[in-house]
Amino acid sequence: MHLGIKAKQIGGVTLIVGLAVVALSVLHVTSVARVLLKETMTRGEVLADTIFLRVVDVVAGQADPWAAIAADGGLRTILRSGAVTPTVVHAAICNADDVAVAAWDPGLEGTRLAAAQDFDALTRADSLDQLAGIYAPGGSTFEVRKPLLLGEEKFGTIRVGVNIVFIRAELDGELWRVGFVSLVALLIAIVVSASFAQLILRPIHVIRSGLSRLGRGEFDVRLDLPQQDEFGELGSFFNAISAQLSADRPQPGGSPAAGAAEGGRSERDAALLSYSRKLVALGRLTAGVAHEVKNPLNAMTIHLELLKQKLTAAGRARAAGGGTQSAADASRTNPEPALEHVRIISAEILRLDQVMQGLLRFTRSEDLKPQTLSLAALVDDVVGVIRPECEAMKVNVVVEGVDRLPPITGDPTMLRQALLNLALNARQAMPDGGTLRISATPHARRVDISVEDTGVGIKPEHLGRIFDLYFTTREKGSGIGLSMVYRTVQMHDGEIEVQSIEGRGTTVRVSLPLAT
Repeated sequence: MHLGIKAKQIGGVTLIVGLAVVALSVLHVTSVARVLLKETMTRGEVLADTIFLRVVDVVAGQADPWAAIAADGGLRTILRSGAVTPTVVHAAICNADDVAVAAWDPGLEGTRLAAAQDFDALTRADSLDQLAGIYAPGGSTFEVRKPLLLGEEKFGTIRVGVNIVFIRAELDGELWRVGFVSLVALLIAIVVSASFAQLILRPIHVIRSGLSRLGRGEFDVRLDLPQQDEFGELGSFFNAISAQLSADRPQPGGSPAAGAAEGGRSERDAALLSYSRKLVALGRLTAGVAHEVKNPLNAMTIHLELLKQKLTAAGRARAAGGGTQSAADASRTNPEPALEHVRIISAEILRLDQVMQGLLRFTRSEDLKPQTLSLAALVDDVVGVIRPECEAMKVNVVVEGVDRLPPITGDPTMLRQALLNLALNARQAMPDGGTLRISATPHARRVDISVEDTGVGIKPEHLGRIFDLYFTTREKGSGIGLSMVYRTVQMHDGEIEVQSIEGRGTTVRVSLPLAT
């Protein structure tokens, strides 16, 4: 399975965060377990030490220490005081044979107590062994033991039983809290990594678009990338190469000496480049026309055949019926079904005529009427046309940098219509409102006009076809507007590029030569 850079980045960040969260969660849970075990051990030791001190006082100077222990009421009170601690389940004083002589439960006295696991060994174990001991099945009772000595000889043991069920319950609650925090952390990591991936990958889309334009033979292609990082350095390098390629191309109207210096090879390259551009435009044109003409012709062919069959059937019915027709015969010879086919054929012919009219508008040889004009005045004219409609659709129109531009040479009518088409397309891409920004940036010999929207964007599979004649994604679109824009830009020795991110918006950049 092939994963894109964005998916790999999201997966990598999520995996790193997940591993970090798991490691911190395990560390936290083991720390809590160690603290709980230490607290429980301390409570058991305090009770055992209190019992020990009382036993020392009781047996001092007694000939029969066990009789003194069994008869001492204060010692039994201390044994029963352990019941106030939830984790303590029993406390007893046993002789050398593990028989309880005194216990908080009188029923245990005189009985041999079963051996239990040493709680001190559990508190000294490794963290994972402690968790394993806490959650071990059937092993919920441990003991805190303290030996009783007469001189150097052990004569009995104080045994305090502790139950780790309460520790297990507290750890279960902690695990639920840790699991919830871990899940929230993973979700935040996914959202943040997806946002950063979108931000980081944007320069890659811009660079790919610029390379595509260079591959199509366009000149003076520039990338608008931030200069603070490695992508900015790459963009500067790309712009330098693009400027060099643009400077190396033959300029129309250059001096004979310059043309001679370039030599015959440059002239042939320029001719081949011009020819290739014409072939690209012709290919787009013929592809759109072939598709649009084929559909009406197919529809007319089908309905003409149906019309032929119905007229033949009507003629046969009249011939067989003679001068008199029944009601059933009259319904079979009713001309309405045939007229319906005629109406469909007429509509398809009208559609075909509209296609051809669009083709004629696109291919009609128009004489440019170049003149020196102010791009600022041209933009103000277009903005004045679209602003009322934009305000009605809650689209904010922003104009930047056009008042500082040098003049350009071009046909004002054609350039106004091209810029108006781009602005209208941008407005229609924002049905829920947004920002329409028209900006301009001057360069050495050219000026870039950008029309940017924050609308729905263009799908990647549609990006390469937007300038094809009759291609449209809108229900009521004609598919001619952007083709006419492309034709106008080419006629003015300009270039046009489109950068779009689906769901984020589209930027159309038109580059035109400055007035000479």
